[in-house]
Amino acid sequence: MSPSSHSRRIWTLALAVGLTTCGTAATAVAAPSPAGPSPAPSAAAAARSAETYWTAERMAGAKPLDAGKATVGAGKTPAAGQAPASGPALVAPRTSLASGPALVAPRTSVASVAAPAPVGTPQGTYGDGIPMVGTFFSSDPTGTTYCTASVVQSPGRNLVLTAGHCAQGLAGRTQQIFVPQYRKGLDAAHQPYGVFPVERVFGDPRYTRNSTGPDSDLDVGFARLGPNSRGEQAETVTGGLRLTPTPRWTSTVTVVGYPGSHNTDQRALSCTVPTSRLSGQHQLQMKCGGFYGGTSGSPWIVGYDASARTGDIIGSLGGWNGGGTLTGEDWISYAPVFGSEVRALYQDAIADRTPVRTAYQRPSDSARLPGAASTWTHAKHLVSADFTGDGHDDLLTIWSDGEVSLYPGDGRGGFGAEQQLARSDSFWKRAVTVTAGEFSGTGKPDLMVRWDTGKLSYYEDFQAGGSGPEYTLGAGGSFWKYASQITAGRYASTDKAADLAVRWVDGSLSVYAGAGPSGPGTERRLMDAGSYWKYATALSSPRPAGQDRSTLLVRWSDGSLGSYATTGTDLGKGTRLQAPDPSWTDTAMTTGDLNGSGRPDDLVVRWSDGETSLYDGVGGDGPGAWTPLVNNG
Repeated sequence: MSPSSHSRRIWTLALAVGLTTCGTAATAVAAPSPAGPSPAPSAAAAARSAETYWTAERMAGAKPLDAGKATVGAGKTPAAGQAPASGPALVAPRTSLASGPALVAPRTSVASVAAPAPVGTPQGTYGDGIPMVGTFFSSDPTGTTYCTASVVQSPGRNLVLTAGHCAQGLAGRTQQIFVPQYRKGLDAAHQPYGVFPVERVFGDPRYTRNSTGPDSDLDVGFARLGPNSRGEQAETVTGGLRLTPTPRWTSTVTVVGYPGSHNTDQRALSCTVPTSRLSGQHQLQMKCGGFYGGTSGSPWIVGYDASARTGDIIGSLGGWNGGGTLTGEDWISYAPVFGSEVRALYQDAIADRTPVRTAYQRPSDSARLPGAASTWTHAKHLVSADFTGDGHDDLLTIWSDGEVSLYPGDGRGGFGAEQQLARSDSFWKRAVTVTAGEFSGTGKPDLMVRWDTGKLSYYEDFQAGGSGPEYTLGAGGSFWKYASQITAGRYASTDKAADLAVRWVDGSLSVYAGAGPSGPGTERRLMDAGSYWKYATALSSPRPAGQDRSTLLVRWSDGSLGSYATTGTDLGKGTRLQAPDPSWTDTAMTTGDLNGSGRPDDLVVRWSDGETSLYDGVGGDGPGAWTPLVNNG
């Protein structure tokens, strides 16, 4: 079905292995490490001072750090055109207070202004939380305050992530600490992992606290921690989340935070929900009840692994005017997209340097392919190669009804107007798996197809204006009917993409070296029948920077993405590039040179909901920087 209206690099710190979905059940608190390195005298003094100052009563009496925007005129009014097109027109920061009229009322504890949540809206669950998520506490003459934060992996094992407005709110305050997995009723010395003094806070200098302008995209902050009184760094005792670029608009996340109201026991609130795009903004939103003031900075986690104490953090609660609606809805929350700006701030925090920035330019979220996401759910096959002969790879789309569309690439991640190569109800609807390679040696792409009859053939020099002869490599009814996925790449050779990686229905995996007019090449079986490869749902063949051979990219049935440095004789070691996620299943994908790097290292994915994304520079550490091609909202 064709659209009727067809109107850099990943910076994941480490890779997930054996991740599981994070639930809302309570997590047991681990006992403190029995021993640790002796802290330096100044660090030990700071930690001991914090333990003395922060009594159980002081911590229990703290108010959300973002509660200071509860009065008329305290917050900035959004400029015209800046309000989200969905949800309340204006937003205000989170608070547990209920003061101020409706037009400026921030996140409240009394729902006199807030709209009730729609029927079926999830509600967060209270529990013990998870080890690496906790609260800031700080003090000034007006009293004690707090915000949510989470430990992120870092070389010094001493960084936490929070909202930018929380980081700014710490300025000028004293007795600043981070308390992982905070427990009401315990003083600082008896918290599960101790307390960690805040040594320095890092925020983007272009961000204005609780902004409603484009700079609200920068509502992210980091804090460097000193050791606890036992000399332990926070990540050493709690584990840490991997700071990961936001992979798309829709992901399933678990959000964990500490609300300041409707929470007399001051327990952690968690909720596992899908994200979506905050309309009109370069930000995410999620809908789940209970996220009152104090939850700013709450991590948005994909694939939390309780046993390994890690997971991928793809956002944190904050963003447009603090991350909550003006009228105080506790069930709508926002998060900035994690991209290059967050990466740069993270690097500043690691290097202990003051952030210096030029003017902020918000990334464009405009669709680069025509048509709605609902239409793109019918894109059955995606293939990338230079089908127009202009030196730029293009996107060939075979729709479920047999129509074939070509979108010429511009070499900068964009695409030109659709060219229809075949009408609907054509024989192309019988294609089961399709890939492009270099099988004839002419320098032009050839299109390999396995048909529903079991026939395997390829079309020589497949171009927008037509193709050369068809070569049959396997007759109808042959064993090729058992080939579930085929992708062409440089596996057994390093000069051209003439090798085929084939996943069979029985779970076996083969590489055929040197496909050409005379046959599919020489087979080498890499995995036997019954292997875990039966769970592979899509394959592709990127060639990352610095490599002569292709890697085998595989999307698994649980939504995770893996990469294998495969040769013609060896499968190689697998690397997980994305954790499992139920919203990432049932996808179509292809790789090509769509950003002009000179190698096919750009990944295009059509997700199950029709959202379509481009990832620039797939490599051994991740799929690459995300750009939306088709938005789902």
